Amino acid sequence: MALRLSKALGRSPESWLTMQDNHDLSQARQTVDLDAVERIDFRAA
Repeated sequence: MALRLSKALGRSPESWLTMQDNHDLSQARQTVDLDAVERIDFRAA
């Protein structure tokens, strides 16, 4: 899709992918509950 948008609208495919990634991350920040996620201590692994 990014390639098609690039050809049709003139921006690079990377710019379309970046915009999609930013949108997805914004949506996730609003909806994903991270309260139960614990940090991993790699020194103990």
